[in-house]
Amino acid sequence: MLLFRRVQPSTPFLKLSSIWLLACTILALTGCAKHIEQEKEVMYSIPANKHTSLSKYAAPYITAHPDKTGFYPLGDGQEAYFMRLAMIYGAEKSLDIQYYIYRDDSTSSLMTWYLYQAAERGVRVRILLDDMQARNDAALAKIAAHPNVELRLFNPFENRSMRAVGFLGDFNRLNRRMHNKAMIADGAFAIIGGRNIGDEYFSANNNVEFGDIDLLLLGKVIPDIAHQFDVYWNSEPATPVEHLVGNVKPITKADLDAWKESKLIYLTRSDYAKSLKELPVIQRLMEHSLPLYWSNAKLSYDSPNKVNADNPTNQSDDGLLLHKISAVLKQTENSLLIISPYFVPTEEGAKALANAARQGIDITVITNSLASNDVFSVHGWYAKRRKILLDSGVKLYEVKVGQEQDKKHSWLGSSRTSLHAKVFIIDQYKTFVGSYNFDPRSAYLNTEMGVFVDSPQFAEQSIQAILSSLKNTTYRLKLDNDGDIAWVDDITGKQYNTEPDTSIWLRFGAWFSGLLPIEKHL
Repeated sequence: MLLFRRVQPSTPFLKLSSIWLLACTILALTGCAKHIEQEKEVMYSIPANKHTSLSKYAAPYITAHPDKTGFYPLGDGQEAYFMRLAMIYGAEKSLDIQYYIYRDDSTSSLMTWYLYQAAERGVRVRILLDDMQARNDAALAKIAAHPNVELRLFNPFENRSMRAVGFLGDFNRLNRRMHNKAMIADGAFAIIGGRNIGDEYFSANNNVEFGDIDLLLLGKVIPDIAHQFDVYWNSEPATPVEHLVGNVKPITKADLDAWKESKLIYLTRSDYAKSLKELPVIQRLMEHSLPLYWSNAKLSYDSPNKVNADNPTNQSDDGLLLHKISAVLKQTENSLLIISPYFVPTEEGAKALANAARQGIDITVITNSLASNDVFSVHGWYAKRRKILLDSGVKLYEVKVGQEQDKKHSWLGSSRTSLHAKVFIIDQYKTFVGSYNFDPRSAYLNTEMGVFVDSPQFAEQSIQAILSSLKNTTYRLKLDNDGDIAWVDDITGKQYNTEPDTSIWLRFGAWFSGLLPIEKHL
């Protein structure tokens, strides 16, 4: 079941922005930028050492389940954050960090402090970040000046001060980003999934929360995740930050003292930080009773060379995660559950889903509503496919955004929510968790990764938990007697004939975006 087809080149448009920039003259002045010339050291992951604390902690689990992968779902934002801190705190040899977004907020800053303290005690720390997010290069270079820290930016902007100009001058390259998300500690534990690093991903933002899921992993799949990191770390687009910054200055004692004081204040005064101590998972870790699932697992990921193609419609299909996912989806016999914040099947992809539903496959799609979607242009193109899906029997649910929702954290979020999890479950047996959205951008532009786990128990429990929460967290879509889309709130029984919780201007913006030739960039 191929959800995406190649589309013809169109007017450039980023999913990351819904603003058109009129820049013909700038393009003429800047021309095409080149890759930054660089020389860098080839480095590889440090294999697991049975004498480290993390390996000793994992050993009893692994001994009881040889040749299997153990995983623990991190659906709660606070648990997901605490597990990352615990891995960093427990590391003794190596930490490898790979993310698309790494914010400069409370949770991110504390994690950086933990990483720096790990380097101070002799841990080798490698940090690989995508360069779409504008950051303070000098601050990054200061951290990377530590002898135990290496920091590289993936597919960097050559023009550091005027990124928009650089983007317009080198669109084909800079429009492709590393969306992978992974953390590996001492070759013993890893976390992969949908979360970036920032308050909204860890239930620490009072205004919005991204409902998401990661997997804490140990066992057989860990070397594969470490190898994936090495492939990206040593790839041509991964550029040492010091190559982008002149006159790098190391962190001073005064810097460290001020940094330490700010983190101590946060840890002792922040309600969020203090609440981490109450998490049940802490007791389970101490008692060695973490309830893990054990199964066969397979890591799949795009080649980092995906970002080097001159045009996404001309690149080779070899190594595309899209085709690995499509090959698995073709094996679906009974049911398919898709959870994706940005769900943009092409016309051909929507027809493939519709045909599968008509052939008797039970297909359920959970995605963001217009109100909960943080990119209205994505919704505009998804909306064009809803009727064909509903008409064929595909079940569509869109996440509510209202403040009245239960504060219990879940994959679907809480408070003012926005769905961010990327999951699909096939035949209540095989589950994919990762960074891959069901949209053309994940298919052909960004690099992605994820893991397939074969666990009927996990699949069944996940489906039951998700379905039981749908009434509270989503609107159910249907076609009314006139063939128009209606949104049903199954809690109140109220039916809406327009996109719920939205203004006329937001609806217009989404509709107008659906008219623009931008699908391949979404």
